[in-house]
Amino acid sequence: MQLFILQLLLLFFGVVVIRAQQPPQQVTVPLNDSIIHNAAIGSGDLQHYYFSAGSTSLFDRRRSLARRDVPNLFLTLTTCSQPTPPPNYEGDIPSLDVFVSISNDNTLPGPSQGLLVNNTKFGRVAWENDNPLNDLWIGVVAPTLTENWNGNWTFEIAVSTEEWVHPLLLDQNNIPYMTLDDTDQTHALFTIDPPSNAQQHNSSILIVSNIPKQLLFSRCAANSYRVADYATNFTDTKRGHQALVSNLTAATQYTAYYIESTNAISIPIRMHTKRGANCRLVYNLGFCDQVAYSVAANPNDATDSIQTQYDDHAQELFQPFATAIMQYNCDSTKYSLVRNCTDCYNDYKRWLCSVTIPRCTDSIEDTTEPTINAGGGQMALRQIEVNHSRNPWIDETLAPGTYTELLPCIDLCYQVVQSCPPFMEFACPKGDLAALQYGYWFKSVVSGQQEDDYFNDSLAVYGVNHPTCNPVGLEETRLVISEGASLLLFPRNPITSFIMAIFVLFVSLFL
Repeated sequence: MQLFILQLLLLFFGVVVIRAQQPPQQVTVPLNDSIIHNAAIGSGDLQHYYFSAGSTSLFDRRRSLARRDVPNLFLTLTTCSQPTPPPNYEGDIPSLDVFVSISNDNTLPGPSQGLLVNNTKFGRVAWENDNPLNDLWIGVVAPTLTENWNGNWTFEIAVSTEEWVHPLLLDQNNIPYMTLDDTDQTHALFTIDPPSNAQQHNSSILIVSNIPKQLLFSRCAANSYRVADYATNFTDTKRGHQALVSNLTAATQYTAYYIESTNAISIPIRMHTKRGANCRLVYNLGFCDQVAYSVAANPNDATDSIQTQYDDHAQELFQPFATAIMQYNCDSTKYSLVRNCTDCYNDYKRWLCSVTIPRCTDSIEDTTEPTINAGGGQMALRQIEVNHSRNPWIDETLAPGTYTELLPCIDLCYQVVQSCPPFMEFACPKGDLAALQYGYWFKSVVSGQQEDDYFNDSLAVYGVNHPTCNPVGLEETRLVISEGASLLLFPRNPITSFIMAIFVLFVSLFL
């Protein structure tokens, strides 16, 4: 009997030892349709998730099928926080990888098996299927770190049969919903499109500071870096729907987002508030209704007074032109196949406002904005000393002192030439005189390899948010003179230079 009991004890403890030596089994977490799952993952770890379209309610599946011929699955993962590197670490913090499998032969996807999701932005991974799909297995892999790192990655993961749970706000042409108009010391002005959705989805502007590059496209991460005590005011203007952000700090770099209550977020806009107090942000002018930027001003003057004086002066200067165009029979006399007197009126007014109301910015010495890499364009800046404004009225009336002007785009001048009747004999300067009075529009083309440089602050990306000249609301499609000139300034070969010279000549003569 004692021998039998001893054998039972040996058998029991042997089983316990064997079980203790077995590796822990992988745990697969089920995901529910359109529900965000929050998780944390440590260095070198692998976590698995599973989603079944069959678990979606019958009503949701019918609604999904009714909305499109092929029901898709939308997978997103956004990183909310990341480990802190050692003090002497100089590289980028590595990001999470996501692997997927649509076959029940591989229910544990990872680095050794499964499809790596390549649709990634900083802090956001997205994947969708192209064919009907019932089951999806997901593997989330954390990089293996060396010693002296602190903390884990935290993230949100979600799968939906309806739409992205972490959507990026871009229209069908991949154009952002929000663009930056300009800043001054304590304000930033944005234009938002489309305005019809802004109030329906409880939209707002999110301003953050010091957000790591690796988390830029993550809504949950951006919320953690939100700055305090700023205010946002939405208004509708002739230019469209706009948002004014106030109570910012001078000479500070921020990142701005347009966000909606649907968990949607726009692409990040990097911006700098200005150092100088004599650049004042104005908008909603009665006559120069396309002006929405910082203007040269006396720091002691009120904003309402500044914009009223500029606007009244521009309207006064416009009166001789209005009298001249009224003498032309616009209704019966056609002078162009593509332009009319309305185009002439609007383009002349835009040009007049651009040269009457100079756009003010920080000087090259004061700005923290880096310059473009070699071979690209540069901002058309002109340092204005005391009492040397392009219009003496500015110095006599507003006394802004020393400031830097972002010159008007030369396209504004050529649009008047192309839009107005020949009898007006409107002409634009050429050569050195044009270079002193106008700038050229240049838009940077950033490759995937350059994104790191841009978000590391070593590359300036010029375009609608950071213009090289002042377009005063002129559409990019009409900045054709600048586009041709930029290619002429930086030709790839003599043939390109010759072709673009013919192009610019054609545009200026025949449009």
